[in-house]
Amino acid sequence: MDKIQIQTQLLDERLNVLELATLTCELWKITRPEINASIEGMGHWIKNLDFDEIPVIVKSYKEEKLVGWILLFVHDSKRLEINPWALGGHPHILPDEPYRSQIARLLLTECINYANRNDHTRIELCYEKKDSIDQYPVDPSLYPQIDLFEEDEIVFMSLNLAEQDLSEVEFPEKIDSILLKNADDIDLYSCFYDSFIQSGDRNFLSETDEERKEYFKEHFDKQDEIMDEASIVLVDGTKYIGFSLVKPTHGEGNGHLWDMGVIPEYRRQQLGSKLLHHAIVTLKNSGYKTMSLVVDSANEAAFKLYEKNHFVQGWKRITHAWKKV
Repeated sequence: MDKIQIQTQLLDERLNVLELATLTCELWKITRPEINASIEGMGHWIKNLDFDEIPVIVKSYKEEKLVGWILLFVHDSKRLEINPWALGGHPHILPDEPYRSQIARLLLTECINYANRNDHTRIELCYEKKDSIDQYPVDPSLYPQIDLFEEDEIVFMSLNLAEQDLSEVEFPEKIDSILLKNADDIDLYSCFYDSFIQSGDRNFLSETDEERKEYFKEHFDKQDEIMDEASIVLVDGTKYIGFSLVKPTHGEGNGHLWDMGVIPEYRRQQLGSKLLHHAIVTLKNSGYKTMSLVVDSANEAAFKLYEKNHFVQGWKRITHAWKKV
């Protein structure tokens, strides 16, 4: 193999966006033709990414020609993600490059080196599940060889709200509900933690406590756009026992159930069903057309609940994760 050079830099004004966009469009003509991306549009998207922490660009060159690249997205002080969902997850490598796997290995190894240098403890690589290996731009069997081990399989599910005819929800006596935006963050995190620590959610179970706190800080940020009436916390006396978090994401006219949980000692009282029904009714009454969510295929109880309530399966997402030892 000819000598490959690896370069790492921040996404800033010095970055040659044109070469990244050109390579990506050349690759996507083969691997993602349905997107019909243009070099100009891809370059504009890269330059105008919305982020709190500046992403890292990892590039590979052969004889001064760009042959592969990765956008390493910084979610928080602990977690990084390789080529997030809009970019398809896999490393971007020229389709006619004969040493694709070796280049992918070098790019991913540099991502891990960057994480180690900067005290990040987790890197995730997520991609849509395909029917055959030939449909992937990089063979996923490579990832475990670089300590990016398969962690879970997430199923996207959606619901047509126009077809739903549910009445307003009544929660059991002595159980009150408050808007999530008015909840105490310390008590809410405790409820979030207790709800998932005994669940089938493999991603949550594999995280460290520090990583879970960072996730909570990012996704339960009350400065974000949250659907207030659909996002509630159930309270028994002063104890938080369940919650739902709904955001207007994943498509126009859609409300996405970002997280929902009930602590173990209050399960088998239909509280999960009632939280879900409350979200469905609230979204429909607010004029939303659809509702969506994602669920770990291993979380049988949650999966059955959503199927029972007529959610339809869509795409499936595989997650690989590197974790600092």
